[in-house]
Amino acid sequence: MSTLIGTESERWSLPRAIDALAESARQAGHPGAVWIAGFFYPTLTLGLDLGWDGPLTHSLGLIFGNLRSDEVSAGTLQKILQMLPLGALAVFIVAPCMGILFLPFFRLIAGLARIGPARAWEAASGDRSSPRLKTVWRAGEGLMLPTFGLWVQLALMIGGALLLGSLPAAALASAIGDPAKSPKTAVLMGAMIVPILVVLMGYTMALSVLNQLALHSLAHNRRGVYSALLHGWRIMRNDPWATARAVMVDLVLFLTILMAWRMFTGFSDLLGGAGAYLAGLAKVLLASFAGVARAGYWARAYRALGGLSPDDGVPGL
Repeated sequence: MSTLIGTESERWSLPRAIDALAESARQAGHPGAVWIAGFFYPTLTLGLDLGWDGPLTHSLGLIFGNLRSDEVSAGTLQKILQMLPLGALAVFIVAPCMGILFLPFFRLIAGLARIGPARAWEAASGDRSSPRLKTVWRAGEGLMLPTFGLWVQLALMIGGALLLGSLPAAALASAIGDPAKSPKTAVLMGAMIVPILVVLMGYTMALSVLNQLALHSLAHNRRGVYSALLHGWRIMRNDPWATARAVMVDLVLFLTILMAWRMFTGFSDLLGGAGAYLAGLAKVLLASFAGVARAGYWARAYRALGGLSPDDGVPGL
């Protein structure tokens, strides 16, 4: 437990990480146009959902919502397993196309990462409570395509992992006969999904952390995609426990916003049409605030874990 919490002498103890998140939340707490960039800032799912409730979350919710119902038969589960490789292959087409549609927002993401540190945020804000959107846009100059390349590369790595993990399950599901005639076979198919999901979730989480660190390395030092990924990996590997503490605090933010989203969804169901519009607006504002806070938090974590920036005055950067 002491290793997980960390000590005062360590570079990134849990209390320091919590303080950094609180400071980042206060920094992001002033509403402004900068929240537009925050809405698209990547989450723990690499921002594949582009605003928390996109195709990835919606699809998984439909699948596992149906799996929990009594209407799903063993044959439906068999079809889901057989279709998983096609879904993984679709990522290789959907991810680049979706990224191209939102290409300008990758410059805003890079700009938000660039002004995330406290001193950079104050300089960008000037006499205002938060930076202007055009200031964020200028900060991301020249970083749109590298940020897009970083996002696509990591998204395709997730798609490749899903493809490799789903092939054995799909092959076994195709090889067996009608699962409805054998309850044991149906249980076996259900058990196949669990390890695939566990491995995929762990892999996605690791890539999400790598994405955050590589993004800040790219934004602050204007590296190439490969150099930023390599730098991010070295930071992660240098102190795994400190990296784990950074992720734990980010998870607190992620789950808090997610629970608030579910609460607003419940309100919209109770209030009807007008409530749905108000709940939708509240969700967008909440996700935007969380994105700006996350950018500030990882800007602080990047430095605490060993990342550098020309702002630190280190010769050669």
